[in-house]
Amino acid sequence: MIKAALVLEGGALRGMYTSGVLDTFLKNNMEFECVAGVSAGALNAMNYISKQEGRSAKINLEYCDDPKYIGRKALIKNKGIIGYDYLFGDISTQKVPFDFETFKNTKQRFVIVTTNCEKAETEYLEKENCKDLFKAVQASSSMPLASAMVKINDNHYLDGAVTTSIPVKWALEQGYEKVVVVLTRDKTYRKPMLSNKMKKLYKLAYHKYPKLIEKLNTMPERYNKLQDELIELEKQGKIFIIRPKEEVKVSRLEKDKTKLENLYKEGKSEAEENMEALIKYLKIG
Repeated sequence: MIKAALVLEGGALRGMYTSGVLDTFLKNNMEFECVAGVSAGALNAMNYISKQEGRSAKINLEYCDDPKYIGRKALIKNKGIIGYDYLFGDISTQKVPFDFETFKNTKQRFVIVTTNCEKAETEYLEKENCKDLFKAVQASSSMPLASAMVKINDNHYLDGAVTTSIPVKWALEQGYEKVVVVLTRDKTYRKPMLSNKMKKLYKLAYHKYPKLIEKLNTMPERYNKLQDELIELEKQGKIFIIRPKEEVKVSRLEKDKTKLENLYKEGKSEAEENMEALIKYLKIG
């Protein structure tokens, strides 16, 4: 077990890059003590923790054009663009079986980053404070406007990225001296500012949650500031980042399987390229 935290950014189907990186880690028997995932990062983390190399990629490549997984039928049943009932149901129990036993018995710490809509604050859910981790992962990956809020206990939750897109500061504050970060955008990427139209949509959709609206409206500024901070932490040797070398031209709900497969392969190859430097950073081997 590597005494380090592994932090995984979201990005919906851009998470195919992360799938490639994590499969390379599994191939090299790299087991991190703590795994913190946001949105698609949390979904990828589940398959990494269950030690199922290739499962994340297989699901997205085979089912990205299935309307029960992403699309109209998912919207009808789940009130959101992603069919979590289908993903955690038929897909996980029959079509591409999930290793529930390995996942349940892991010694790794699995932290799911969510946004509490009432408080408009980040909540880090794990087995010590959440009985249903699958529900927590669904909450973490429920994109604003595209997905319904997820109710856990008496609170409502959405995508963790609304409040904390990449929980590096949290990992450092937890005392992890080594933090490995997997991003789904290249080093130059910065989010564009929100349009007035988007702000109006947020106001209309979440008028009962004024604090949440404020967080949604400031997402680009906070994300871009964080990217600059990550670059500085990387320069200081405090964190190790694996990110796409080139601009990622895959959309959040990409249907082009060739693009998805290429992004997955890119993640695998770039993780391999970084392996020697990563091992040196972690002081293992």
